[in-house]
Amino acid sequence: MKSKKIGMRTIKTVMAVILTLAISELFNLRSSLLASIAAIVTMESSVSESFTAGKNRMYGTILGGVIALGISLILPSNFFTIGLGLIILISICNGLKWDKAARMSMIVFLGIILNYEGGDRIDYAFDRTIDTLIGVIVGTSINYFIRPPKIELRIRETIREMHIEVREILDKLIWENIFDDLQKLKSEINYVEANYKVFIEEMRFHVGMEENIKHYQSLFNSFEYIRNHLRVMKTIKENPRIDDDNKKVIERYFNREIPQRVDEKEDKLDIIYNYHLKMVLFQLETIEEILNQI
Repeated sequence: MKSKKIGMRTIKTVMAVILTLAISELFNLRSSLLASIAAIVTMESSVSESFTAGKNRMYGTILGGVIALGISLILPSNFFTIGLGLIILISICNGLKWDKAARMSMIVFLGIILNYEGGDRIDYAFDRTIDTLIGVIVGTSINYFIRPPKIELRIRETIREMHIEVREILDKLIWENIFDDLQKLKSEINYVEANYKVFIEEMRFHVGMEENIKHYQSLFNSFEYIRNHLRVMKTIKENPRIDDDNKKVIERYFNREIPQRVDEKEDKLDIIYNYHLKMVLFQLETIEEILNQI
C-alpha cells in the first residue's frame, strides 16, 4: 500500500502544538490542553483563512470564558446549565456571524465549567481564556511565518492547465472537426473562481502584489469569455467555413496550415461562427500576453 506524503499543514500543526506546550511549560500555564486544542483548530489552508479563523476564535474564546464565568457565578453546574450555556454561545455566534467561533467558545466554556475545582472563579476563567488565546496566536503565527500556503501557485498552475485545454479544444475543432466537452474547462474555471476569492484575501498580507490581482482577474474573465463563445460555437454548425482572417490567425498561432476547402460560399451561420471564433482567438492571445507578464 502506497503511503501518503506528510503535508506541510500537518508539520506546521505539530510545530504549533509543540511550541504551545513549550510556552505553557515556560509560563506555567494551568491548561496546556486548551492552548494546544486552540493551536490545532486555528491551522487553516491559507494565511488569510488562518487570520480570520484566529480572529473569530479569539472572539469565541473570550465569549466562552465570559458565559462560563457568568453561569458559574449565578447557577449551579449541572446538565441543564451546561446545555443552556451552549445554546447561548451558539445563538450569539450565529447572530454576530462569527464564523468558526462557536466551536472554540464551546471548548473554552466546557473547559471552564467541567474542570473548575475551586478557588477564585474569575481568576480561573481568566486563566483558561488566556491559555486558549495563546494557542490561537501560536497557530496563526506558525501558519503565517513558516511556509505559508501558496494559493497563487495553485491558481497559476490551474490557469496554465486551462490555457492548454483551450488550445487542445481548438486544435481538435479545426483539424479534426471534433468538439470536446467543455465540462473540464468549466470545472477548472469554477476551481479558479473559488480559490481566487481566497487569493484576494491572501494579498492583504503581502506587499506589492496588487498588480497580480489585476492580472489574475483579467485571466479569469478571459477564460469565462472563451467558454461562453465556445458554447455558442458548438450549437451553430458542425462543419463551418473558417474565414480568411481567422485562418491566418490560427495558422500563425498553431504554426500549421488549415486544409483548403472547395465548397459552398460562406453563409450566415458561418459568419456568426467566425465572429465567436475570432473572439476566442482574441481572448487566447490576451491570456498569453498576461501569462508572459506574471
